[in-house]
Amino acid sequence: MDAPRRTILIITGALLALGLVMVYSASFVVAEKRFGVPTYFLQRHAIYLLAGCLALAFTSVCDYHCIARHWRWFVFVAVLLLGAVLVPGLGAKSHGARRWFSLAGLTFQPSEAVKVLMILGISGWIAYTGEKIVTFKEGFVPGAACVAVIVVLTALEPDLGSAALLAVVLGALLFAGGVRLRFVLPALAVTAPLMALVAYNKLGYIRSRVENWLHGSSDPLGAGYQISQAMMAQGSGGVFGVGLGQGHSKLLFLPEAHNDFIFALIGEEFGVIGTISLLLLFALLVVQGWRVAARAPDLLGSLLALGVTLCIGFQAAINVAVVTHSMPTKGISLPLVSYGGSSLVFTLAAIGLLLNVAAHPACDTLPATLGATPRRKSTLLRALKPAT
Repeated sequence: MDAPRRTILIITGALLALGLVMVYSASFVVAEKRFGVPTYFLQRHAIYLLAGCLALAFTSVCDYHCIARHWRWFVFVAVLLLGAVLVPGLGAKSHGARRWFSLAGLTFQPSEAVKVLMILGISGWIAYTGEKIVTFKEGFVPGAACVAVIVVLTALEPDLGSAALLAVVLGALLFAGGVRLRFVLPALAVTAPLMALVAYNKLGYIRSRVENWLHGSSDPLGAGYQISQAMMAQGSGGVFGVGLGQGHSKLLFLPEAHNDFIFALIGEEFGVIGTISLLLLFALLVVQGWRVAARAPDLLGSLLALGVTLCIGFQAAINVAVVTHSMPTKGISLPLVSYGGSSLVFTLAAIGLLLNVAAHPACDTLPATLGATPRRKSTLLRALKPAT
């Protein structure tokens, strides 16, 4: 096994091990109170972890060219899942949002699957489109329309955090694939401010989150309770932390301590040293993913690696920013560390794609079904390529 793949696997294993330990540490009190079984969340997390490892094994072994040739199906399934979850009776509603399918006590969040499906779908479409990607009619219009449909359906759940993440990642893939900035910038200049304005004025919970972020410290027992508890937990950890299992925030003070706010508990129990070490692991994973994207044998591999790297990197950055009160609450978990089913499984599937690309040496041709010039890369991807 070469160095990039070995490094990615080691980092992934370290994050998964930390997540397994911290999920139990963060959840055993609430699990005992709710279900009478301290290991309730740990057991479920371990099952999802096993499923995720199987998904990683599958996506890392199957040739990514063969997977991506089915890009039409990936886009279709993504739209189908996001549309179906909005249908009453199909999608489960919780806390005012309809984001999950629920069956026999198990939940499935389609937006997590859509991240992987659309990275494959958009990357495959760009490779199939070839040099036509630079045109307005055959490049920008269908690409932008596809991304817009996915983002709008995700936002309707509503899940603006995942919608924003998808918009950034898929938009970056379009740009990296060759879509011209002269088409993209005017569209963004019109749609981004308009969507932000509509969301703030028409969606009460968005306005509430922004106002809580700006003024939540003035009401630490009300609107600002969760973030106040998260900041207190991190502050009480100091430099070296209070010790594994010794944190007090998980004693029913900090909501979602095992999920979206697990970073706060890591700060409490492992201190600044622990949180910095965690951030360094994510940074190293992003660097390795960036290198895989730059050294991929073809455009398709570059796009897949870039999409996976951006998705994991931005998601981790958003989660940490929320927990440290640097941005409004988004409801996005910490990849590979937070308790989760869909998120954990599909993040590992995405890492499998990254390992898949890293395992391929330079090649001269792509399967005819993808119809793209193998080594055609955008200006951005050429700039990322390291000197050899």
